[in-house]
Amino acid sequence: MIGDQGRMCPSTSVENSTVFLGMITPARTVAYVTPEVPVDAVRESLDESLGPLERRFRFAGPCVTDRCGFWTGDHCGLAAELVGSCQDIGEPSLDLPKRAIRRTCRWFAEQGPSAGSACSYVVTEGRS
Repeated sequence: MIGDQGRMCPSTSVENSTVFLGMITPARTVAYVTPEVPVDAVRESLDESLGPLERRFRFAGPCVTDRCGFWTGDHCGLAAELVGSCQDIGEPSLDLPKRAIRRTCRWFAEQGPSAGSACSYVVTEGRS
């Protein structure tokens, strides 16, 4: 069992990342890579001259809990909001994307399979 301190955030800045999670498609969804790819293995090949990497790629890293603006004190408020939004528009949660970090993912641990559906639609805008 993964302890609370071992949870991963599936949408973090490249600076906080340890895992390259996937690429943002033209449809603004995430195309995940599996198995897990350490960010250090791809970092040098990512072209920052085209703008913030987070706008084109998804990164995962250790959940920073109370150092994150989405942390409510006991859970990730962003994950809860995403799941609620997807349920409001009728987003199905049955066809889960393959994600390398599912076992350690904070969103999945807290929100279950509904978080897996919502996750594909998250694009971190990154720094300007």
